[in-house]
Amino acid sequence: MSNNDDTEKDADYDAALEDVLKSLRGDYLIELPDRVAEMNEFFDKARSDVEKQVEWLTEAHTIAHRLAGTAGSYGFAELGRAAAELDQYLKKLLKKDAETGSVANRLNWQMLNGLVEEVGKAVPPNPSN
Repeated sequence: MSNNDDTEKDADYDAALEDVLKSLRGDYLIELPDRVAEMNEFFDKARSDVEKQVEWLTEAHTIAHRLAGTAGSYGFAELGRAAAELDQYLKKLLKKDAETGSVANRLNWQMLNGLVEEVGKAVPPNPSN
């Protein structure tokens, strides 16, 4: 086997890998607005349903945590950073609730609204639209 054969195989492998990654990134980008919308729905429910507020915030936290963990892997560093900030804030907020029984006062909502807005701004446009 010659070096040219190895080089061609490497190039073919690289091209195939690039195609797979591009496809995965595209799929992620297509699903991203739905994930953010779902997270926002949980925040809306938390605002309006005080009795289940912790449950709704926990659901929103799960999505923020997943976005924080996956966005960077797909090349969306800004989204990953914004989601990580929201993730950490919610984690502290929910831990405080576990300790005190008080979750979201007005200041919490102001902070949450700002962090959620940053996540929304960081969602890249879908090029297929």
